[in-house]
Amino acid sequence: MVDAKRTRLGVVARPTDPRDKNLVGTMFGGYLVDSELGGGAMGIVYRASHIDTNRVVALKTLRAQLMDDATTVARFKREARIASRLGHPHIGGVLELVEAHGRYALALELVEGEPLTTLMTMPMPAERVLAIAGQMLRGLEHAHAMGLVHRDLKPANVLVEWRNGRDHARIIDFGIAIARDGSPETLERLTGAGTIVGTPAYMAPEQARGDDVDERTDLYALGTMMYEMIAGVLPFDGKPIDILAAKLKREVPPISDLVPALIIDPLVERFMRKLLERKLERRFTSARAALTVLGLLQTDRAAAGPALGITDVEAALALIALPTRPPR
Repeated sequence: MVDAKRTRLGVVARPTDPRDKNLVGTMFGGYLVDSELGGGAMGIVYRASHIDTNRVVALKTLRAQLMDDATTVARFKREARIASRLGHPHIGGVLELVEAHGRYALALELVEGEPLTTLMTMPMPAERVLAIAGQMLRGLEHAHAMGLVHRDLKPANVLVEWRNGRDHARIIDFGIAIARDGSPETLERLTGAGTIVGTPAYMAPEQARGDDVDERTDLYALGTMMYEMIAGVLPFDGKPIDILAAKLKREVPPISDLVPALIIDPLVERFMRKLLERKLERRFTSARAALTVLGLLQTDRAAAGPALGITDVEAALALIALPTRPPR
């Protein structure tokens, strides 16, 4: 079995069906399959190279038992169409849809990075968190401008490379994305009316209710990831049903409630909490709006305070010299 935490794609291991022949060492639609990277509920992911161009890709094949499900096949093809629209330094793209041996596969850009989960073993410095969050916001801004909402943004779907001495984050797996410009009939047929789709720990309250989602739903997921990166814990934990219930009834607790010894810059926490507002209308209106305030946090803290609704800016500025984590 594949340990998802050690898989670059961050996919979750699942028992394979006997009909899912291992493709290592075989040809699949012009690609020579080199090795298996991992498996998920929808398919198996391989490392492969194109025989003509030698380009190395991640080949995501649809599981054999799903090929007879017309809705699943439609969703798989839809993922290819959706993700092929995207082209951004902070998004891992789809290169093409491949068909061979009666099966479908997506040739994905192979990102040489580790899932964000591998970096979250302990609280991270606020500066690093803001840098990674900014990169994700830029990727989301691009996706949202193309009319796409990810709906399942989580650490396993963010790969981080070490590039030129800095983190370089890329969002992957738009498999359950919603096309905001798609017709209601198409969305209902592919995802089911009122269906709850996503990962409970990172799911926004409107998702938990099965309501319509928009770009601000992805911002909530990003806020949850920031909370986890900074605090080392999730704002809500427990069984999935308990997490969903908490999101519907309670505001996100201050980090000091869960990690009392951790010193938090109030501007950073206020920024994060605005992403995590329970009501849609109280969150940032867009990734671009969040990026604007994030830029102030990094370059002009005196202006960031009023932008976040903090009137006692002098008190906030006094925390600049304080450490972002407790001394050892």
